[in-house]
Amino acid sequence: MKFSPRMGRMMSDRRARQIVGIAGVLALVSIAQPAFADGTAIESGLSTIKQWMTTVASVVGVIAVMAVGYAKLTGRMDWGRAVTVLIGIGIIFSAATIVGWMGGGTA
Repeated sequence: MKFSPRMGRMMSDRRARQIVGIAGVLALVSIAQPAFADGTAIESGLSTIKQWMTTVASVVGVIAVMAVGYAKLTGRMDWGRAVTVLIGIGIIFSAATIVGWMGGGTA
């Protein structure tokens, strides 16, 4: 199969909005847990969201690395875009540390 510029789009805008909506609903449902005794309900809810997003980011990160590897293997991706994806994954997983540096505290 020959690759054409028309095939470059992975999903429609409507599908992307559906996925974001489902992710938002899942995040809200995960907040609706009983409050833990060691913090306020907001803190425990936000902690739950952080843990959930880290779990999802791990899976998405693995898939992204696999996709970059496959694209490099078949010659469909240049090094600049591959490095950009890998830097993005690094920023996602070090977000808590970066925020701790900015706030002057520990994450």
